[in-house]
Order: sequence, then C-alpha cells, then structure tokens
Amino acid sequence: MNDELRRCWRFGWTSLAAWALFGLALEAAHGFKLAAYLDDNLRHTILRLAHAHGVILALVVLAVAKASPLSESDAAGARAARRTAGLVRAGALLVPVGFALGGIAPHEGDPGWPVVLVPVGGLLLVAGLIRLAWQSWRYR
Repeated sequence: MNDELRRCWRFGWTSLAAWALFGLALEAAHGFKLAAYLDDNLRHTILRLAHAHGVILALVVLAVAKASPLSESDAAGARAARRTAGLVRAGALLVPVGFALGGIAPHEGDPGWPVVLVPVGGLLLVAGLIRLAWQSWRYR
C-alpha cells in the first residue's frame, strides 16, 4: 500500500469514527433533552447536517482508497494521485467542520460565519471527484 492510500485509509476511518461519535453525542443531547440543542431549531439542523456529511464523506474517502487509481507507479501518476486524494480529503474535512462550527453559535436565524467552509469544501470535493473520474477513464 502506498503512502497516499494509507493517508486515505487513516483519514477515512478516523473521520468515520469521529463523526459517528459526534452523532452519538447529538443523540445523547436529544435523549437528555438539552435545551441548548433542542430549543434552537437552526443549531439542531446544522449539527445534524455536520454529522450526516461527516459520516458520508468519510465513506467516500474510504471508497477512494479502495477503488480508485491512486496506486500509480510512475512519478507523474503518483503526483496526480496525491493532488486528487488531497482534494477529496480536504473537501471531506471542510464540509462537515464548516457545518459543525457554523452550528455552534448561530444568531438571528443564520448559521455562524464558519459555514463559509462548506461551499469551499464542496468545491474541493467536486474538483477531486472530477479528477478521479478523469483518472479512471485515463488509466487502466
């Protein structure tokens, strides 16, 4: 297993564990009827979005590690694989973190300013996925 695949595996499994734990904390907040969580509908929604995106994007990173053409042997292919996997991992980090940080202190019906990380992460993720699609057509 090359270094890039190992990074994807580590990021994917660590992220999956962290966002699953985050979801468990949200369930506990719901179960214990914490007013700070339940009384603010925007916070409730944004934090649920953080959990859902975090888990799903962790699975995407694991899929990239399992089924992508990241194990290129030539130097140019290895550099392209590093850039591609880096884009996917950055997107998989920024999207849920942007939601989570934006949901911590929403004000006047709007999420906090860190929610700006969500579209940035989304663009990075889409760029990485387009590169993966291109590489899957280009390499055998």
